Order: sequence, then structure tokens, then C-alpha cells
Amino acid sequence: MSWTWKTIGLIGVLGLAAGTVSSLLGIGAGIIVVPMLSFLWDKTCDNPQKLAQGTALALMVPMALAGCMRYHFGGEPGNWKLSIPIAAYAMVGSIILLSIPLLIARHIGYTDVLGNVSWHTAATMLLGAIIGSVWLGAPLANALPTETLRKCFGVLAIVVGVRMMGWHAALLALLRITPSG
Repeated sequence: MSWTWKTIGLIGVLGLAAGTVSSLLGIGAGIIVVPMLSFLWDKTCDNPQKLAQGTALALMVPMALAGCMRYHFGGEPGNWKLSIPIAAYAMVGSIILLSIPLLIARHIGYTDVLGNVSWHTAATMLLGAIIGSVWLGAPLANALPTETLRKCFGVLAIVVGVRMMGWHAALLALLRITPSG
């Protein structure tokens, strides 16, 4: 994947969508990030699925930390005095939380622990993911009625289930068939 301004923008928007949906519905962002990154890297990487999964996991810690803190301290959309320190703490805290195990792994002889993570992709998505989590998803979740959140979660679960079972191809084929006569 070549890094152009368009690519950076698309990866940032992917992070924004992942952070928003993740904190809105309390799901892992991998459900959005992994299929998209796997598709992007399908022709350019040897192991696109492994790379997408590793990158999504690297994104998970800071985004989950930011969303959790935003829920804990309140999800009012206009509270910038609260949102900025939470976002900053999540970024710094996650760097520390991610680097300690990697440093330990290197010291005990695991030299290839970084092989299935695209760190520049994770870093590019991170800003969008934290913005989506702190400023969009958590405040929106606090504003929406519980029943609406349940329905949104249910629809997402069905769509993802259909996609993962491979039934989407059959459904698309059915929609394209027009009765003759």
C-alpha cells in the first residue's frame, strides 16, 4: 500500500468509523477494521488477514481506554475540558501499555514480535479512532435511548454474522435475480 494523502485520509476515516461504532455499541473495532484492512492488503501482502488482525489489536488498547474513560466520566458532547485530557491520557497510556510487553519479549529472545502489525497504519488510525470514541460514539450512546442502542447492536450482529458465514454472496445473488415472465 502506497502512502499518499488519500491513503492517509482513508485510513484516518476508517479509524474514525471504528472508534465511533466501537464506543457507541461497545464492540471491538476489529469487526470493522479487520475486513477493511484485509481487503486493502489482499494483493500487496503475504498474510493480509494476520496483518489486519494484529494491526486491529494494536489499535484496540488506546481506543478502548479512551472510550471507557469517556463513559466513566460522562459523555456530554461539549465537554472539551474533559475530552482533551482523556484523549491525551489514552494515547500516552497506551504507548506505555503496548511498549512494556514488546520490550520484555525482545529481552527474552522473541525478536520477531512485531511481524504482524502495521504500526504506521495503527498510528494513522489511532487519531481518528480516539476522536470517534471520545467525541462521537460515547456521547451519542449516552444520548440515545437504550432500545435504539439494542436495535443498532442487533442489526450489526446480523450483518456481521451474514457476512462471516458467507451468506452475503447468496443474498446478493438473490437480489439480482429478476423473475422472468
